[in-house]
Amino acid sequence: MFNNPTYPLKPTFNAPKNRVVLWTLVALTVVVFAAVITLSASANPPNAAEVRIQGWVSQLQEDRLTAQRHNAQRELENAGEAAVPALMVALRSDNSVLRRNAADMLGFIASPRATAGLQYTLANDTMPSVRRNAAYALGELNSFAAIADLQRASVLDTNALVRQTSQDSLARVRSRIALSAGINELNLNAYAVAPSNADTLYAAAGRDMHVTYDGGKTWGTWNSTLPSLTDQLAVSPSNPLILYAAVDSLGMYKSVDGGRHWASINTGLNAAPGVRTVISAITIDPTDAERVLIATGVMLGTGNVEFVPTGIARSTDGGATWNLILASRQGQALTQMSLKGNQVYALAGQRVMVYRLD
Repeated sequence: MFNNPTYPLKPTFNAPKNRVVLWTLVALTVVVFAAVITLSASANPPNAAEVRIQGWVSQLQEDRLTAQRHNAQRELENAGEAAVPALMVALRSDNSVLRRNAADMLGFIASPRATAGLQYTLANDTMPSVRRNAAYALGELNSFAAIADLQRASVLDTNALVRQTSQDSLARVRSRIALSAGINELNLNAYAVAPSNADTLYAAAGRDMHVTYDGGKTWGTWNSTLPSLTDQLAVSPSNPLILYAAVDSLGMYKSVDGGRHWASINTGLNAAPGVRTVISAITIDPTDAERVLIATGVMLGTGNVEFVPTGIARSTDGGATWNLILASRQGQALTQMSLKGNQVYALAGQRVMVYRLD
């Protein structure tokens, strides 16, 4: 006869205990998170100087030069670098007066930290007055990074005042290049920045080529490398070591090693013997580095020498061959050109000439 054994019953459901543990962990997590936020807030208390700067920036919304705005501008200039972040934010404001005055203040402060914001404003702002102040400010910065932007604006901008201000800024940049490179400004014949690397800049003085690869901090020189005086320089958008030079009376030359050696590239230009050929402008297609355009002309006469423009020549093979594609339609030299799509914009005095390419 068998007796049924009895076993002590053990609990098989422990959810209440697990629930307590779970809620305890949640509560601890919340406490820790709140403590972190509290510590972060106490570690970064509101900065009184930043509050004051924001107050001064808000005064720039005044269209008229009131006493309050005048005082704010003076205080912002004194604040210098500390005011740059707030002014950069103001450049993106919906208030065009604030954007205009913020760009102006960045020119007075002249911090290179403002370069990118001012470049964007010059290229994209819808208000000419704002773009004009951005062009002015870029000319005040101790930086060469905006040269290409100013050159484009001096030709492509739809507003004459913006174009003129860009040209004025380029004149100031030219003076700083000469000073940085240790060149007498009167001897600086041409300069160009590499589109793919704004720290690479070339400056031609006499037959010497000066080059910096660090934005002007240090310079090197290739002595007597150019065949003659250089009127224009341009750097390939795809390779900062490829340069084009318009050499006085000798036509076009090209370097593929950063200006150390040069080779003549005049096939198709048909320069007549004894005639002083002048290349007054060079531009390279930013989307096709092999497509190069030049403005051509000749100097005629002996005592009273006169410049006669002949037109625009194009190369589609990096300068190996040239074809005259447009004959000149006006008597002024084209001093600067820029390509936009299938149109070339050329500066003749203060006028912008537009030519459609085939």
